[in-house]
Amino acid sequence: MMSGILLEIRETVDKYAAIMSKISGVDVEIVNEQLFRVAGTGIFEKLVNQDMSTEGYAYREVLKTGKLQVIYNPGNAPICAKCPRCSHCTEKIEIAMPIRAGKKTIGVIGLVGSSDAQRSTILADEATYLGLIEQIASFIGSKAIERIDQKQKESMRSALECTVNHMEQGILILGQSGTVTMANRIAVEQLKLEQCKGLQTVLIPTGDNLSGQTEYLLTVGEKTVHILGETYQPAQADENYAQVLVFTRSCDLRKKMYALTAAVTTGSIVGGSEATRQLRAEIEKIAASTSTVLITGESGTGKEIAATEIWRAGNRKDQQFVALNCAAIPESLLESELFGYVQGAFTGADPSGRVGKFELANHGVIFLDEIGDMPLYLQAKLLRVLQERKIVRIGSNQLIPIDVRVIAATNKNLKEMIADGKFREDLYYRLNVIPLSILPLRERREDIPDLAELFAMRYASRFGKGQCRIPAETMDALVRYPWYGNVRELENTLEFMVNMSDEQGVLGLDTLPRDFFKAADFAPIHLPTPTPPAKEAVMPLRDLERREIKKAIDAFGDNTQGKKQAAKSLGIGLATLYRKIEEFSI
Repeated sequence: MMSGILLEIRETVDKYAAIMSKISGVDVEIVNEQLFRVAGTGIFEKLVNQDMSTEGYAYREVLKTGKLQVIYNPGNAPICAKCPRCSHCTEKIEIAMPIRAGKKTIGVIGLVGSSDAQRSTILADEATYLGLIEQIASFIGSKAIERIDQKQKESMRSALECTVNHMEQGILILGQSGTVTMANRIAVEQLKLEQCKGLQTVLIPTGDNLSGQTEYLLTVGEKTVHILGETYQPAQADENYAQVLVFTRSCDLRKKMYALTAAVTTGSIVGGSEATRQLRAEIEKIAASTSTVLITGESGTGKEIAATEIWRAGNRKDQQFVALNCAAIPESLLESELFGYVQGAFTGADPSGRVGKFELANHGVIFLDEIGDMPLYLQAKLLRVLQERKIVRIGSNQLIPIDVRVIAATNKNLKEMIADGKFREDLYYRLNVIPLSILPLRERREDIPDLAELFAMRYASRFGKGQCRIPAETMDALVRYPWYGNVRELENTLEFMVNMSDEQGVLGLDTLPRDFFKAADFAPIHLPTPTPPAKEAVMPLRDLERREIKKAIDAFGDNTQGKKQAAKSLGIGLATLYRKIEEFSI
């Protein structure tokens, strides 16, 4: 602060006080704006570092007005009236000159004559003394301004460094030769170097623009990384401060994007059936591998949960898990979702470009659900990625190496799709390195009680209903139900039941959906025997159609040839049969 600036340049103040005293032959004292004696000669030398705020009335007036005061008769002058030493003042003459730093008065130089001889000497050449003391005040003021500017620059630099070190992006300040002059904390962390200052850099554009930034290949010392950033030229560049690079490592940007967009399926594989225990054992065996996995099973069996279990049990559990449903993305956008695109890649694209799912999953796991719905042209590109482990963004010619474990899933019969020319055989074998099959829920009914209890607790907690209880007769009904929608249908049913439960939380038969007992192959055993109808019961056409199709498939076989014979026997086309099989989840 200015108030203490004379103390900070005390060496200079002492020097000029001594010079002034030697030239004038009188005693000199210098005080700051708190009336603290900073320097003194002669009778004042032993009084340095003393507070003189209770006296020094002439100095107080100078500090207040910023004007020179010459007191020819100390003790008798009006300015001395309130001074406690007024009646016994020993001074004969006093000159009080303000010391200014800019427009602010920061102190006073006092030239004090303590004898008649000194008074006579000053009066004999008063103009010279006034000029001298004014010059000395100017020298001290200039030094104070210099120190104030230095402190401001230090404060500004400190604030700038604090700001830069708390930015989320890396910053490198480079000299004209490309040498690092300064690096913030994030830059050092992102480059994984102990320090960057003094290292030589090479910055090569890759030609791609993503997220509104240019992609570069940055080499610092012996370290080379892909970054996204921009370079800036300071307005007053010099040899050491010629360029500013603001950047984010491409992989760090991918992690941030993953954190913003990822929605990893929660839950784990639940159930005590032999099939489920075997599935868990298989997952444990293959989790640490990098081989591609193909999970097959009806819709709603929990294929994504199995995929996340593989990820969590493996050595990539600390990396990204990125899921993409190939059936949920329009065919025209699926390629860009998978591989990303650069700025200006196609009409209607995000002008900033976009990172694809494979890049987001780099070093982690990508889960391609409903792989059977991927168009043929894209299957060829996926096959190349699996073979070469490199991708190319749309609109770019840059090959990007990736390290991704691929897990695919489908509820379709890919072998039949191969026979019909709808799925590439070479891609199938590339995906089916480790096959995992998840049985439908009706073929592992032992899992139903555990799953039902889990869903009941989950939704009771979510809806604030306390603990729900499933009576034996309700559990028996749940176990005997065919569950064509598998675990997903069971979960939805339990959510409905919890909503319908009473204050005691009992999930009785009355909480089941109204159409629960209408399934054609469902015959609960603990329900009251219904009164026999007066006439023969009529089976709904949908249930009859499903039964006959299932009967034909069982008779002729589940392979392509068998399905052709089944379609012929039913009097329908093969395409219609496939549609009905998918519709009825046969």
